[in-house]
Amino acid sequence: MAITGLERRTSKLEDSMDRLRRQKEVEERKAWREANSERLHWEMFLRVHGPDSIEYTEEDIEKANDSDFKEEIKAEMACKKMLQRVLAKYDGWIVNYEAMDETEKAFAVLLENFHIYENVFDLFRLDLETWGDKLDLKPELSFVEEIKAIDEHTGSSDWREVCYLQENQDAVMERLFEYEEARRARYLRYKAEHPEETD
Repeated sequence: MAITGLERRTSKLEDSMDRLRRQKEVEERKAWREANSERLHWEMFLRVHGPDSIEYTEEDIEKANDSDFKEEIKAEMACKKMLQRVLAKYDGWIVNYEAMDETEKAFAVLLENFHIYENVFDLFRLDLETWGDKLDLKPELSFVEEIKAIDEHTGSSDWREVCYLQENQDAVMERLFEYEEARRARYLRYKAEHPEETD
């Protein structure tokens, strides 16, 4: 009887220690998310909309047949130059208006508003496309395989932890899973119906 009672007390103590350990992990993850999510969101935003996302060159202007398209390319290139100029005066992901001239300040305000008000789901979806192009990920990959490939490339899952609250992060990931799996199903169906077409 004494041994059974001791085992029960030991089991309760172990359960209590497990709960405390889990609670500590949750608190540490919450603190990490609060400290890093804003920076990671900014990094995702720049992958999608930053200067590296604009790939036009002077050669593209020469090749363009349509005058309107030429002007569009010039505008994109001007935007890239302004992005580089303004971002050089940021402190990490924090805007530093004091270091900017009036034109840079005006551009930075627009950039900040675009960053803040862009829907997180849409930004994440566009980032997946960016990574897909960069890593040449096949369209038939499942969402889980796609995420795993990016995690392996970056060395961790940090790149995707862009929401301040865990419940928001979980909701975005769930919605992305549904979206990407629906996209994949459409792709596979189309591929099966048009076997003569290549990727």
